[in-house]
Amino acid sequence: MRTSLSQGCLLAALMAMASPAMAATPSTAVEISIGGIGPGVDATAFKKVKWLIADAVYRGTIDYFDVYGYGKEGGFSACVEQGTFAAAGSFDKFVKALRAIQPNPTTTAYSVSDVVQCTYPTAP
Repeated sequence: MRTSLSQGCLLAALMAMASPAMAATPSTAVEISIGGIGPGVDATAFKKVKWLIADAVYRGTIDYFDVYGYGKEGGFSACVEQGTFAAAGSFDKFVKALRAIQPNPTTTAYSVSDVVQCTYPTAP
C-alpha cells in the first residue's frame, strides 16, 4: 500500500512538471494562402481575408505582413507575424477569424498554417 502511494505521488509530481512542456504553445506566425483553382477566386472570401489583415495591421495585432506570391485567378500567399505590442489574445482571435472563413471549395483553395516564424526575404 505504501509503495503504491509513493509511486502515485511520484507520478503525480512528474505529470505536474511535464504539463507546461506538453501544453500547446500559442502561434506567433501564420502562412495564409488563398487562390483560384480554375475559375476565379471566391471574391467574398478574398475580401474577408484582406479586410482581416488590414484591420490587424491597423490595430497592431500584426507587425509583419509579406506577400510572396500571387495567383493567376486572383489571391495570394503571405506570411504574418504577431505584433510586438499586440493586445493579449488579439493574434489568436485574428487567426481564429481567418480559419472561420469558408470559401467556395469548387473555385478556391484556402489554407491558414501555423509557422514558427516568417521567412524574411533577402537581397540576391
